[in-house]
Amino acid sequence: MGRSKDKLAVLAGELNVSYHVFPVNDHGGWGAALAGKTALLNIAGPFSETAELAMEACITFNVHYIDITAEVDIYRLAETKDEKAKVADIMILSGAGLFATYDPLVMHTAKRVNEPVKLRVAFKYSGGFTPGSIASSANIINAGYLVRKDGKIEKLIEAPSAAFDFGDGPEDCFPTPLGGVVLCYRSTGIPNIEEYFQMALPANTPDPETVKIQNGELSADIAERVSMIVAEITGADGKMVRSLAKMPSGYMPTVTSAIEVASRVLKGGYKAGFQSPGSVYGQDLLSSLTDVEVIDLEQ
Repeated sequence: MGRSKDKLAVLAGELNVSYHVFPVNDHGGWGAALAGKTALLNIAGPFSETAELAMEACITFNVHYIDITAEVDIYRLAETKDEKAKVADIMILSGAGLFATYDPLVMHTAKRVNEPVKLRVAFKYSGGFTPGSIASSANIINAGYLVRKDGKIEKLIEAPSAAFDFGDGPEDCFPTPLGGVVLCYRSTGIPNIEEYFQMALPANTPDPETVKIQNGELSADIAERVSMIVAEITGADGKMVRSLAKMPSGYMPTVTSAIEVASRVLKGGYKAGFQSPGSVYGQDLLSSLTDVEVIDLEQ
């Protein structure tokens, strides 16, 4: 379902499936579209305009909700739907894109210390942006820099950059609300969480907004790169461990992980209520994702 009848008609014809076109606030439209369905995969960003109405429709019509948003406020919204989702016996899983790797990686790393008390994560992204992601980026930035301190989310007025080693020495990364303060806390309960981001740009492309996906494809120099996540976890005894996940550049990891999560839900793999990828599928989800490599780093 979507907003462009012409595009949907062509795609539905290729797939031999029905399609639905309706305004996102049309309750009757949701009812017709979700009738007889098991799960909804919401890929319509910016999610600030679609997620809550879609979640409420899923709760009303007893359909599992999945999305691929990177907007931290949508994760916080999903958290507020926990009780309603439990009553409806459905799962609300927001963040089936990046966090299908990010969250299980954190769980994997956390098991390398006895009592994890602090998490720092940095995401180095290589690739372009779709128009939907560019529209969503304002919501990510406007959320402010959120951290979790002693179990509580705090919004900082300012925060310094931090250096992370992705394999070629320390690199500066900037504080960014990626969503681990909600999703990784759901899966691990680690009380102190900080998140950082770096955009890996080709040498001849200084402006991230100029690196856009055209016709679904990236230029060859970007496509050859990888995106990486490094998780640093400190235990109560002061021991710090680091693990790194490497994945293909661009959007294909989001595509494959969202399909993996949706496929699991269709086969009955869910937990009712608000969940993160890790809280429902654990660190083993990593082994099901295409082209994701996990490396436990030396201190």
